[in-house]
Amino acid sequence: MHSRSKEQREAVRQLVYLVLTRDMATFNPDRFKHWIKETDSKFRKVGLMLKFEIRDRFVYFRIKEIRNGRIIYQFESSTRVAFDERDVVLSYEELNPVGR
Repeated sequence: MHSRSKEQREAVRQLVYLVLTRDMATFNPDRFKHWIKETDSKFRKVGLMLKFEIRDRFVYFRIKEIRNGRIIYQFESSTRVAFDERDVVLSYEELNPVGR
Protein backbone atom coordinates (compact mmCIF):
# COMPACT_ATOMS: atom_id res chain seq x y z
CA MET A 1 0.00 0.00 0.00
CA HIS A 2 2.95 2.35 0.50
CA SER A 3 3.27 2.86 -3.26
CA ARG A 4 -0.34 4.07 -3.59
CA SER A 5 -1.43 7.70 -3.61
CA LYS A 6 -2.41 9.35 -0.35
CA GLU A 7 -6.07 9.44 -1.46
CA GLN A 8 -6.08 5.72 -2.27
CA ARG A 9 -4.41 4.80 1.03
CA GLU A 10 -6.92 6.94 2.92
CA ALA A 11 -9.90 5.34 1.14
CA VAL A 12 -8.65 1.84 2.03
CA ARG A 13 -7.80 2.84 5.60
CA GLN A 14 -11.25 4.32 6.11
CA LEU A 15 -12.98 1.21 4.75
CA VAL A 16 -10.95 -1.11 6.97
CA TYR A 17 -11.68 1.12 9.97
CA LEU A 18 -15.42 1.16 9.22
CA VAL A 19 -15.60 -2.61 8.78
CA LEU A 20 -13.63 -3.23 11.97
CA THR A 21 -15.67 -0.83 14.09
CA ARG A 22 -19.09 -1.44 12.59
CA ASP A 23 -21.09 -4.51 13.49
CA MET A 24 -21.81 -6.00 10.06
CA ALA A 25 -24.65 -8.00 11.62
CA THR A 26 -26.69 -4.78 11.90
CA PHE A 27 -26.99 -4.55 8.09
CA ASN A 28 -30.00 -5.78 6.21
CA PRO A 29 -29.67 -6.41 2.44
CA ASP A 30 -31.00 -2.97 1.44
CA ARG A 31 -28.81 -1.03 3.87
CA PHE A 32 -25.81 -3.08 2.75
CA LYS A 33 -26.53 -2.35 -0.92
CA HIS A 34 -26.75 1.37 -0.20
CA TRP A 35 -23.54 1.32 1.86
CA ILE A 36 -21.60 -0.63 -0.80
CA LYS A 37 -22.85 1.67 -3.56
CA GLU A 38 -21.80 4.78 -1.61
CA THR A 39 -18.43 3.30 -0.68
CA ASP A 40 -17.68 2.12 -4.22
CA SER A 41 -18.39 5.60 -5.60
CA LYS A 42 -15.80 7.03 -3.16
CA PHE A 43 -13.27 4.42 -4.34
CA ARG A 44 -13.89 5.15 -8.01
CA LYS A 45 -13.07 8.81 -7.44
CA VAL A 46 -9.51 7.77 -6.53
CA GLY A 47 -9.09 5.18 -9.32
CA LEU A 48 -10.06 2.08 -7.32
CA MET A 49 -13.04 -0.25 -7.30
CA LEU A 50 -14.52 -2.14 -4.39
CA LYS A 51 -15.55 -5.75 -4.93
CA PHE A 52 -17.16 -7.97 -2.33
CA GLU A 53 -18.29 -11.53 -1.94
CA ILE A 54 -20.47 -13.01 0.78
CA ARG A 55 -19.64 -16.58 1.75
CA ASP A 56 -21.04 -18.26 4.84
CA ARG A 57 -22.37 -14.84 5.87
CA PHE A 58 -18.87 -13.31 6.02
CA VAL A 59 -18.13 -10.42 3.68
CA TYR A 60 -14.85 -10.65 1.77
CA PHE A 61 -13.64 -7.35 0.34
CA ARG A 62 -11.25 -6.88 -2.58
CA ILE A 63 -9.93 -3.52 -3.69
CA LYS A 64 -8.75 -3.32 -7.28
CA GLU A 65 -7.16 -0.70 -9.47
CA ILE A 66 -9.53 0.41 -12.22
CA ARG A 67 -6.91 0.83 -14.92
CA ASN A 68 -5.43 -2.67 -14.75
CA GLY A 69 -7.79 -4.70 -12.54
CA ARG A 70 -5.00 -5.70 -10.16
CA ILE A 71 -6.01 -6.51 -6.58
CA ILE A 72 -4.15 -4.17 -4.26
CA TYR A 73 -5.74 -5.14 -0.93
CA GLN A 74 -8.15 -7.73 0.42
CA PHE A 75 -9.63 -8.58 3.79
CA GLU A 76 -12.77 -10.01 5.36
CA SER A 77 -15.30 -8.71 7.86
CA SER A 78 -14.92 -9.73 11.45
CA THR A 79 -18.66 -10.18 12.06
CA ARG A 80 -21.30 -12.04 10.11
CA VAL A 81 -24.11 -10.47 8.15
CA ALA A 82 -27.66 -11.69 8.63
CA PHE A 83 -28.20 -12.52 4.95
CA ASP A 84 -26.73 -14.57 2.12
CA GLU A 85 -25.07 -13.46 -1.10
CA ARG A 86 -28.20 -14.16 -3.14
CA ASP A 87 -29.92 -11.42 -1.10
CA VAL A 88 -27.38 -8.80 -2.26
CA VAL A 89 -26.30 -9.26 -5.85
CA LEU A 90 -24.58 -6.17 -7.20
CA SER A 91 -22.70 -5.63 -10.39
CA TYR A 92 -21.04 -2.48 -11.63
CA GLU A 93 -24.05 -1.88 -13.89
CA GLU A 94 -26.39 -2.06 -10.90
CA LEU A 95 -24.17 0.27 -8.89
CA ASN A 96 -23.86 2.86 -11.66
CA PRO A 97 -26.84 2.63 -14.03
CA VAL A 98 -26.28 4.36 -17.37
CA GLY A 99 -28.89 6.85 -18.50
CA ARG A 100 -30.74 7.08 -15.20
